[in-house]
Amino acid sequence: MWRILLGLSCLLGLLPQSGSAQQWTGTAHLALTGGYQTNTYLDPVLRSWNDRSSTPGLAALTPQVGIARAARRTRLAAAVQTRLYPRRADAPQFVQGHAQARYRLSPSWSVGTSGGGTRLRLGSSEESWWALPSVRWTPTASTTVTARGGLSQRSVATGPGTTVRQDSRLAMLNVASWLTDRFRTEGRVYWSDGRTGAMETGFGGTGASVRGTYWPTSQWSVEAEMGVEQVQYETQSARDRLGRGGLKVAWHPRTTVTVFAQTRASAARLANGSGTDVHVAAGLRLRTRRVLGGTSTSPLRRRVCRAVENGVQVQVPYDGPGTPHVTGDFNGWSLPGTSLTQTDDGTWSTTLSLPSGEYAYRIRIVNGDERRWLSLPSYADTADDAFGGTNGVCTVP
Repeated sequence: MWRILLGLSCLLGLLPQSGSAQQWTGTAHLALTGGYQTNTYLDPVLRSWNDRSSTPGLAALTPQVGIARAARRTRLAAAVQTRLYPRRADAPQFVQGHAQARYRLSPSWSVGTSGGGTRLRLGSSEESWWALPSVRWTPTASTTVTARGGLSQRSVATGPGTTVRQDSRLAMLNVASWLTDRFRTEGRVYWSDGRTGAMETGFGGTGASVRGTYWPTSQWSVEAEMGVEQVQYETQSARDRLGRGGLKVAWHPRTTVTVFAQTRASAARLANGSGTDVHVAAGLRLRTRRVLGGTSTSPLRRRVCRAVENGVQVQVPYDGPGTPHVTGDFNGWSLPGTSLTQTDDGTWSTTLSLPSGEYAYRIRIVNGDERRWLSLPSYADTADDAFGGTNGVCTVP
């Protein structure tokens, strides 16, 4: 696992920088979860160490720390997390690390790689790692299509000096889209093929999942998901099939605090039997983000709004993740607004066809699940709004 993290971190020195500004940030997360589940055999972490008929309560503590570096065209991130079970003396030690590197080729295309590893230990040990190069296409500001393909390996110690290894080839396609400013959908399909065990038994698997998240307000979210998958080994006449579904409600009173309640149900039809699992839990997630350092370049002094034929050009400096959008009274303040396109000098711009007049506007950053307002540069023309905030002002002659 650590070899993978070190190797991906070395990409930092290989990716072109073009003299752009860069920023280092550190993150820390802590999740406290309590609840109940009826079948730990279907739990991704506990299934190898618990009898499938056990019905324990659930209490878990999951800390995570990470570091990221973002520049105009590149992003590198790495994180490590562990999961602790205070009420389960027989629960395994669990540690997972993962890293990502991404390079933006153009506003619509980027390439990258992700990898990591997991280690479980309780008497015997189980280790796994994966490495997945990827290509991402952004056909619109609200939709991303990501294709990944690579290798994974899982090793399980079955006795003194005895290890069973499973090697797999993986391919995945992920599509995520904001249907509206408050509703995001994500779908994924995958295929795998590999060999396992000392007898070199072949196996293959396929699966699909879909998830939707709705924000009725800025502080509440509702998430629903469902998925199916199947695996078949050469030595089995029947396939192992697994279906799952879940619902999660979260309250975000602050950007650093999330309170959630969730329920999940799984049903498995295995070659050696069947089983179901109902998982009900509630918890608290705390997170913090701190800028650790970096370099910056001062933007050239220019007007945010510049009159052009039949309208106005809006141009703002921005060097970070996500895509800026402009919204204002020219479109009824509809969200997310009109997306801006990155230029060669590191600014983002778009041209709006508007009749003569004065227009209030604001810039919003859309970055996956995150949405936030961008502070306008000091040289922008501004005016106070009716709610105590500040809007930019564009004048079309």
